[in-house]
Amino acid sequence: MNQKQLLWLLKLCSFLIFIGRAYEHLYWDAPFRTLLWDQNLFGGIVENIFNTSWNDYVTSKRLDYFIQNAIRINGLFYAFCAYLSLTIRNSSTFFLKTILTFGGFSLLFLSFLLSKSKFFHIAMFLEHAIQFGTPFALLYCINRKKTITKIVTPLKILVALTFASHGLYALGTFYPLPGKFVVMTLNIIPISECIVKRFLFTAGILDFIAVLFIFIPKLQKTGLIYACIWGLVTAFARVFSGFSYDISFSIIHQYLYATVFRIPHGLVPLLLFFIIKSTRNKKLIKSLNLNYVQ
Repeated sequence: MNQKQLLWLLKLCSFLIFIGRAYEHLYWDAPFRTLLWDQNLFGGIVENIFNTSWNDYVTSKRLDYFIQNAIRINGLFYAFCAYLSLTIRNSSTFFLKTILTFGGFSLLFLSFLLSKSKFFHIAMFLEHAIQFGTPFALLYCINRKKTITKIVTPLKILVALTFASHGLYALGTFYPLPGKFVVMTLNIIPISECIVKRFLFTAGILDFIAVLFIFIPKLQKTGLIYACIWGLVTAFARVFSGFSYDISFSIIHQYLYATVFRIPHGLVPLLLFFIIKSTRNKKLIKSLNLNYVQ
């Protein structure tokens, strides 16, 4: 793949992340209440400054209306960032690049809220590394022409953080094994719960092996191929697991957004694979040309 095709794939990854989150915010929900309903943070302000009891505050329909609208507005913002991801270029205005930058920071903040909702599990935050890091990788490439090969190491780190964090949950030793992992697997594969847990434990081990391979030159392609396949499998599992209940538009609508913003978990490793392959091919051609001249 040439530079233009590689950049297009990076743009596609950024687009899918933003459009998936836009879909989630516009039609479903977001963890804004995790912050706004934190009594340790806002209890004193609500009760002392606004002279309102905490119970009245959290049960206020007016506040709930405000939160719902804030979520929808954020969804529209993500939708615009998705559009920018596909259309932005080096010649784009500083204003548009700044908007996409704020989009990246918004995804970073969203990851923080998701982590807060899980008692500040660091793995929950880092599991979204690909999602909040990809827009910044795109902006780097846009601002500096023909430098997509220079984001190999940052992208490797994003992939490693995402899969290592995912592996920590799958192991079920550092953090409790998420029930949704078990349910999704049971809905797709007709096996016992005991075997599912063993399967997920094995998947967690493989996640860590893949992370290790990614940083070993002779094994990095193998690690990236695994990450690509497993990243896509876990993304589409969200939709396929719902089919066990009913194959209908409502089921697809309920799970599709989670699949969309996770597809880059498979595409970013694929992008890395193509960048490394392209770089090595160029070095090989250059070496062959030098030998021919000599």
